[in-house]
Amino acid sequence: MSSLGFNEILVRLERYCAYQDRCKYEVLKKIKTIGIEEQSKTQKILQHLISSGFLNEERFVESYITGKVSIKKWGTNKIRAGLFEKRIQQQMIDNGIKKIDKTLYYSNLNYLFDKKTRALPRFDSDYRIKSKVMRFLATKGYTAEEIKGCF
Repeated sequence: MSSLGFNEILVRLERYCAYQDRCKYEVLKKIKTIGIEEQSKTQKILQHLISSGFLNEERFVESYITGKVSIKKWGTNKIRAGLFEKRIQQQMIDNGIKKIDKTLYYSNLNYLFDKKTRALPRFDSDYRIKSKVMRFLATKGYTAEEIKGCF
């Protein structure tokens, strides 16, 4: 166990969760880096953070999706993969994705499409260049159907 007392660890984790929304997986990783190995203490910490409102996975999913759509301009595939990596339940992921502002989402897609096509010469005629645009949008997480809608 670390040299910190239990209350000091709680305060440190409260600060960690207050700084930005966190999911349970991130908090568990942080607990391990602090040096707590006992399952009972880990559960007490998680219960305290959840009951105090510092840890809320639904709020985390909402802020994660909002940030990735509005700032990073990610598509749903990449958002799903990121949340899956954070060990978020599938039901929460689906509910969060349903709440995405569709006008912002499609304006992001069109913006990325226009930006990429302007950067590439001979876009109208060359199949290889069109495939570069499609690949770029796919790496941003947009589905094939959404990408086809741009052409």
